[in-house]
Amino acid sequence: MDSTDIRDIKGFVPVPHGWLWLSLLGLALALVIGWIWWRKRRRPAGSATPAAPLPTPLEIALAALQHLRQADLPVEEFYTELSAIVRQYLENQLQLRAPERTTEEFLVELAHGSRLTVEHKNLLGAFLQEADLVKFARHRPGPADQERAFESAEKFVRESSWRASLPANRNDDPAARQEPRPPSVDPTVAG
Repeated sequence: MDSTDIRDIKGFVPVPHGWLWLSLLGLALALVIGWIWWRKRRRPAGSATPAAPLPTPLEIALAALQHLRQADLPVEEFYTELSAIVRQYLENQLQLRAPERTTEEFLVELAHGSRLTVEHKNLLGAFLQEADLVKFARHRPGPADQERAFESAEKFVRESSWRASLPANRNDDPAARQEPRPPSVDPTVAG
């Protein structure tokens, strides 16, 4: 390299920075902000995609029962799950604190008033006591007993669900003094 080839660096090149560039940048920013504001304002507050309706306590219980029927659990776990499904259903449907109480405490509360018929109270009491025998007394029922317990739980859930819409004190509502009939339940439809 020859020392005569080396040249000094060039000075600063002026960049056009007049008001035109700044105003175009500000206009673009204002358009973006205005578009975002217009989109939010155009959409009503509650018009977001409507959420699917929450499942009813009956639907939740029937789905859990169907899942339990398909599961192959040992006897004790089967009765524990079956009892938990019925107790959770009672809490959700009738606002009875079944999961946190012993069977005896719960049955005493149930006897002092609820919207369940005497038949449903007896069915529930027998079912819960049988489940307690399996869970705590190491009683080992056979497959036929398990099927009967499952059918009792399912019958209770299906038949008691329509009573939840009745007033707690039926004497307050003259239209409710006549005993309503439960809706027909088609056993071929699986929740």
